[in-house]
Amino acid sequence: MPKVEQIKVKDLISRPKPITVRRDASLKEAAKLMADERIGFLVVVADDDEREVIGVISERDIINAFGYGKDDIKVEDMMKTNIVHVYEDDPISKAAKLMKEHNIRHLVVLDRDGKLAGVLSIKDLTYKEGALFSLIF
Repeated sequence: MPKVEQIKVKDLISRPKPITVRRDASLKEAAKLMADERIGFLVVVADDDEREVIGVISERDIINAFGYGKDDIKVEDMMKTNIVHVYEDDPISKAAKLMKEHNIRHLVVLDRDGKLAGVLSIKDLTYKEGALFSLIF
């Protein structure tokens, strides 16, 4: 097994193509997409470029909106635009530290041109390399 410092983010991404949503989708559409894909996080992309990240939305964001009666709004009304990201060639230790620091379970992964390359989840860290996550912390 390679050393932790040698494992790159791109080596652990479980989905070859990230699941994305457009900003004008309804929250109900986003929730259905998450349910269909069995995921808890969507990357919001630009209308004219499916690799240009403009925001993110999590299941927690949608539950909060629905809980407060905001079930008829669009993704853009709830998405977060302060996107915590890593680059695909970053070491996984950086990704794990960012997740811990920001108390998040998903990271947007970008290529060096700043375009969407994937999503790294906490499950990717824990399941693919076993106890890797506990070794980092």
